Parts: sequence; C-alpha cells; structure tokens
Amino acid sequence: MVTLPLVWLIGVLTIIAAYALAQNARLPASARFFLCSFLLSLAMISLLLGLRLSFDAAWAARVQPLVAVVIAPLAYLGLCALTRDVAPTWRQILLWNGLPIVLVQLVILADIPISADVLVLLINCVYLVRIAGLLRFDADDYAHVAPDKAGVVRTAIYATICLLGMMVATDILIVAALLFSGEAFFLTLLTGASGVFTAFVFVVALVGVPMVLRSPNPVANRAEVVTEQDRSLLTRLDSLMNDKQLYKDSNLTLARVARRLSVPARDVSGAINRTTGENFSRYINGFRIRHAQGALQDTALPITGVMLDAGFVSKSSFNTEFRRIVGQTPSQFRAGRAQSKSARP
Repeated sequence: MVTLPLVWLIGVLTIIAAYALAQNARLPASARFFLCSFLLSLAMISLLLGLRLSFDAAWAARVQPLVAVVIAPLAYLGLCALTRDVAPTWRQILLWNGLPIVLVQLVILADIPISADVLVLLINCVYLVRIAGLLRFDADDYAHVAPDKAGVVRTAIYATICLLGMMVATDILIVAALLFSGEAFFLTLLTGASGVFTAFVFVVALVGVPMVLRSPNPVANRAEVVTEQDRSLLTRLDSLMNDKQLYKDSNLTLARVARRLSVPARDVSGAINRTTGENFSRYINGFRIRHAQGALQDTALPITGVMLDAGFVSKSSFNTEFRRIVGQTPSQFRAGRAQSKSARP
C-alpha cells in the first residue's frame, strides 16, 4: 500500500490559499501574481520534500534549492506591491530581483564547488532585511488595503520575517553540518524538518490573509466617535481637492496635504479614517477616479492619457481602483457611456 507523505497535505493547503488569493480582485494584479507565486513555490517545496523523504528521489534534492531561492523574493515583491510608493516597472523588477536569482540558479546548476545551501542562505538574508524595511510603512501607505485590514498585512509581514529568520537559522545549521559533520542522515533530517515546519507555519500564518482581505467590513473603523473637528477638517480637505485639484499630482503625500491645511498629518489621517472609513490613499484615489469618469465620458482622451491626467502612474493601480469604486474597468465604463449616448433620441 502506497502512503502519501504528510507534507503533501501542506502543499494542497498552500495551493488552496493561492487560489483564494487569486480570486481577490481588491488587490492589484502584481500583488496577487507575486503572492500566489510565493504560495505555489511553497507547495512545490512540499512536493519535493515528500519525494525526497518518502521516496528517496535524488533528483528532488537537486531541484529543491532552485525553488527555495525564489521564495523570499516572491514574498517581498508581493508585499511590496501593496504599498503606494513602491511601484517598480517590470523591467526594474527583473533587473534588481529576477536577474540575481537567475544567476544564483545558474551557479547551483553549474556544479561550482559551493554549497547550494550557502546561496539560499545569502538570498534569504538579503530579502529578510528588505521585508523588514516594509515595516516602516503605516496604514496610509497601503493604497490597496482598507484601513481596518492594514494590521493584517503587518501581521503577515511579521510572520514572514520570523519564518524567514527560522529558515536562515536552519540553513546556518545545515552549512555548519556540511563543514564539521558531513553526516548525510543529519543533513537530510535538518533539511526535511526545516522545510516541513516552515511551510506549515507559513500556511497557518497566511492562509487566512486572503480571506480576511476579501471580506468586506465597511463599519470596522467606525467605532470611534466622529467629532466636529473631524467633519470641519474633512470639509476643508474636500474643498482643497475640488478647488485646487491636488489629487492630480501623482507625488501627493499626506505630509504635503497636512502642510497646506496647517495641521499635523496624524490629524488629517485620523479625520479621514474616522469620517469615511478609508485611508488617505483611497480617499485621494476617490477624487482621481471621479475625475477619470468625467474625462472618459466627456473627452476623447485615450485611457492612458486619462489615467495620467487623473494622477495615476500605474495602469494596474488605475484599473484596480477604478473597478473597486465603479464596478467596471475604464474601457467598460467608456463603452457603456458611448452606448447610452447613441441610444438617446
């Protein structure tokens, strides 16, 4: 009787998490792509570990480090895509993240006398630091996450940091065993245990995140009392946006708006959160989308021109926000308005 490795169950759970995340249209396509790829990489590691530990597949040990080196970079790029001020182009992503990973994989394949575990260790250390750098962002920096869900994202970042730290610690043990022990059984046990434990805890920490982010909760942040000062400040802010059209500036920040209103940035952020239930980025994007709706309906500007004129610099962010607010893509909205006009007598 053939028994399937328990670690494969972890792979199945990870694939389910990836599927749930892929269905979350609230997140930008780039974030979904990288985070789903991250989860699928974990599923692949689980498959390879099962083949190694239960079926003694030697080739799986050869493939495993090739997959392991992409896990931390994919997690970083997925989390990074949720922030508003980190919107690299695909060329930049491939240059600064893809190229180094490909070079490392080529070194592993080339049988250069250096342990693959050392290379995986170096990659994990680099991206551990980069992921930790995302903690400097606050709720207003996550343009694609509702304010009441920003804490979930930060929890996911902390979990990723902790677990990458455990991976680094385990890789150090493996390298030490290679240098001082050379005991094959000990190395297999370390590699298998680290992979199974890491994959399991990652799934426990992250499998619920897509579900939580997907669940609408429009009143989660309304428990705080909205004061007259909040309403007055928001009225001034609305007037500033409507009269000066500051939202058309793609580099607009909370600090700059606060200086224009001569109030602390935290007061502006708090007034927006308590009064509208949105963060600063989503509040500004609301003005941008309304401006875009008017331009799509009343002008012949191409959609890219409308996007830039409204203050967006990323087509992915523009489409995601437009669909979130309007319920349609920009092209669908324009086509629908054109049909309405042609149908009028």
